[in-house]
Amino acid sequence: MSVRNMDSLFEPASVAIVGASLRPDRIGTQVMNNMAESGFAGAIWPVNPKYEQLRGIPCYARLSALPRAPDLAIICTPPETVAELIAELGARGTRGAIILTPVSDAIRQQVMRAARPHLLRILGPGGIGLLAPLAGLNASAAHAGAKPGKTAFIAQSAAVMTAVLDWARQHGIGFSRVVSLVEGGDIDLGDMLDYLAADDDTAAVVMHIESVTCARKFISAARLAARSKPVVVLKAGRSGDDKVYDAVIRRAGMLRVYSSADLFDAVETVARARPTRGTRLAIMSNGSGTGQLAADALQYVHGKLAQFSPETGKRLRSELPAGLPPVNPIDIGGEASAERHVAVASALLADPDADALLLVHAPSSAAASTGVAQALAPLLRQSGRSVLSCWLGGDAVAGARQVFADAGLPTYDTPEKAVRAYSQVVQYARNQALLIEVPGQVPAHSVPERQAARQLVQAAQARGEAELAPADLAAVLAAYGLPLAPASALPPDVQQLRIAMQVDPVFGPAISVGLGGSAGRVVDDRAVGLPPLNTVLARDMLRRTGVGRALVAEREILCGALVHVAELVADIGEIAALEIDPLTVADGLLQVHGARLALGPRRPESSMAIRPYPHELEQEIEWQGAPLLLRPIRPEDAPAHVRFFSRLDPDDVRLRFFSAMKELPPAQLARLTQIDYDRAMAFIATRTGADGQPETLGVVRAVADPDNQKAEFAIIVRSDLKGKGLGNILFQKLLDYFRSRGTREITGEALSENSGMQQLMRRFGGTVTPSREAGMVDLRLALQLKTS
Repeated sequence: MSVRNMDSLFEPASVAIVGASLRPDRIGTQVMNNMAESGFAGAIWPVNPKYEQLRGIPCYARLSALPRAPDLAIICTPPETVAELIAELGARGTRGAIILTPVSDAIRQQVMRAARPHLLRILGPGGIGLLAPLAGLNASAAHAGAKPGKTAFIAQSAAVMTAVLDWARQHGIGFSRVVSLVEGGDIDLGDMLDYLAADDDTAAVVMHIESVTCARKFISAARLAARSKPVVVLKAGRSGDDKVYDAVIRRAGMLRVYSSADLFDAVETVARARPTRGTRLAIMSNGSGTGQLAADALQYVHGKLAQFSPETGKRLRSELPAGLPPVNPIDIGGEASAERHVAVASALLADPDADALLLVHAPSSAAASTGVAQALAPLLRQSGRSVLSCWLGGDAVAGARQVFADAGLPTYDTPEKAVRAYSQVVQYARNQALLIEVPGQVPAHSVPERQAARQLVQAAQARGEAELAPADLAAVLAAYGLPLAPASALPPDVQQLRIAMQVDPVFGPAISVGLGGSAGRVVDDRAVGLPPLNTVLARDMLRRTGVGRALVAEREILCGALVHVAELVADIGEIAALEIDPLTVADGLLQVHGARLALGPRRPESSMAIRPYPHELEQEIEWQGAPLLLRPIRPEDAPAHVRFFSRLDPDDVRLRFFSAMKELPPAQLARLTQIDYDRAMAFIATRTGADGQPETLGVVRAVADPDNQKAEFAIIVRSDLKGKGLGNILFQKLLDYFRSRGTREITGEALSENSGMQQLMRRFGGTVTPSREAGMVDLRLALQLKTS
């Protein structure tokens, strides 16, 4: 279960508080007070046989006495009563419940069994509930409410949630949703991310997490959310290999912070900071010491100071007093007026060689800080650039901070905090860029000898071997382009690397690369990634290690090795552990000088946190008298997809994308070719063209909702090949796939004039109906027969 009925939790029209009370030591009292004071416009129904009214609101003795089924029930009663209450609520039609009562594991299971037949969604048991400030909903036992805002906050710790609420209230920051999650509940992190990804009221997500369950669902939901809005994560606890969490967060396009202080600053940053277009930071301050503190902090996080253009230098010289050079960080003088602040900031914002601006201001007798802030705020707010500020001090700068907060400009207590916030903005931009970078083809040996390798492993297991023998190990590695060198062939003075795979208890197989040999056992110079890998992801792993950054000439060969290891791990589920150490590249030749491969029970494909490319769905057919391959799309198909798009008639593009497009933007190309095989599928018809390059002839795709109830499809065939039956072939393959995974129906939409799409849908037994949107039609095709 995922997002079904979650609207009942966040947008209810009526709320029942079961166990509402007046006693100061009761959770029900805090919840009743929070709801009564939150500005909720819907019906509030306290339920407790001990009272006739609470806070002037009629109180009901039992659930059966309520006027109708509440959309949301908040349960604050003893543990032994909870399962029966859930069953009664579900039978009446309630679809959302928040259980604030901590319960035992046995009662938790009873509660889940009671809720399941009614699709009743439960937050808890335990935790402190949720807030939806835009709806005036404070369905929590928190001590403080929240202002409306565009940032969602999720916490797996009640203490962290209340601390963030208190801090945000002091800093004037609002939230769209605030949710307290507990382990083992019905609603988990994946569910929340799925919901927030589609939530128009949420522009950014900040999460405190302690543990993850349902790894594949979590990563799929995180990737979906992070493609549309910033997602910031503080992971508490460093048990196991913490680098695996680094890999997960990076792979999903999220941003990780490492301390509670950074978490608070991240809330400020995602709520107010604009994205940066690059990495070059301009720093201006009204004192050389404070500006230098910021520059030192930037160096510590490997940031880059902007080098001002000659035009900017000329402008700055005309504004600065004699003796103050126009260099970065720029000191505008302790006696600088508000007008000088504005003039210098204007020059820096206009500089094409500066991507962002950091203002550092200390109290001065020359110009009141509040006046400076009032003069700067309109300019900075309208600039469109990423601007951060540090008003250094206490009471003397409090007014200035408030001016910037009211203007929606991020401000921090110290230069170091401001610089760390900027580094977060830059890292987030890098993570997002990684998502849309087109991977190249793997150099050499691109098709592993999968079947031969599987047979060797299966034969070894049949003999009862726990590790592959040297001869079999050499053959398996060679099948994946990883040649095992003779024992005496280790060349001198060549950098040694190590590639390994361990099975993480949560996220399954994880691949690491770093320094090898004896040095690698002393220095932890590793980067971790999750299979499957492509050349972009492999290159990023290498760049995150010292040895990888040093081996520039060998990097592409090493990328290929990492991709091959990931393929090996994905293809052969019996691999329990793999270590390749040392591995070298000399004179363009990659060689393995030591390796071991441990065997174990076959891992199910679902043990991989990211579903690998499904080779089993490839299908070769004959079409127009020649072979044609139908297969899932791959990230490496991006160049062929660009060529395919260029051969579409403009009218076919308009009918498919509902607008005129001359070319595919990089972000859209990435979304079309880099899909999550667990949630979506795209089949292409492909063959080798006359120029020897792969050519795409048509593509059909669909994306399933998180509950696998519906999948929305689209299809397009190259314009010069229409009318030859290829669309029917592709659509049938799509229907067969989604029918096999239990999806209930295929849906879509088309322009009313798109007769081809409408004929296709009717040909396969679907329906075409007018849409509520003018000029559109809705397409629908049932995949599963309804059972009585």
